[in-house]
Amino acid sequence: MRARAIGSIVAITVGCLSTSASAQDDPRVGIVMGYPASVGVIWHVNDRLALRPEVNVQKSVGESTTTLSLSITAFPVGGPSTTTTTTVTTIDAWQVSAGLSALFYLSKDGPLRTYVSPRWAYARSSSGSSALSSSLSELDDALTFGTSTHTVTGSFGAQYVIARRFSVFGEVGGAFARSATTPQQQRTSSVFTSSSRTASRSFGARSGAGVILYF
Repeated sequence: MRARAIGSIVAITVGCLSTSASAQDDPRVGIVMGYPASVGVIWHVNDRLALRPEVNVQKSVGESTTTLSLSITAFPVGGPSTTTTTTVTTIDAWQVSAGLSALFYLSKDGPLRTYVSPRWAYARSSSGSSALSSSLSELDDALTFGTSTHTVTGSFGAQYVIARRFSVFGEVGGAFARSATTPQQQRTSSVFTSSSRTASRSFGARSGAGVILYF
């Protein structure tokens, strides 16, 4: 009888410990892959708050070729002559951005959780163009501009747990962005000089979606 009672106590204790360990063993850190293109990490500070830093790097290179033919007639001395000029323009651009979102969970009803999320992001981009003219046989002009953008976003989202270590999410909201563009470097021909400084502000809708893979 005494052995049976001890066995019952041990079984209940093990069951309680297993349940407690299971509850405390919920994954709290994961990798986030989202759209618009970004890769980040999510960290659940507690049941009501999570932090989600993210980074994104983009680079693009393009080239265009323009051919201009000019016909001149020397009358009456000679016949028509044609001058052809080919200009090759190369465009090189890259962008690095980083952002941080705070997720404040509103509900926890089974696998579906809703949240509101303020977000701040900073992006730095650089774009340059250069033109090589066949008639001048030299670099005609080269311009490089740098752009800094600060973005503040407010979103409402929902996260759905498909498996213990795999979730999907979607969110929609509004975003305010402020950008400033300044010339970084320029080389110009003797014909002209070009330079510009611009600043802009914009407000619009923002949406996003992605997946979370927990460790």
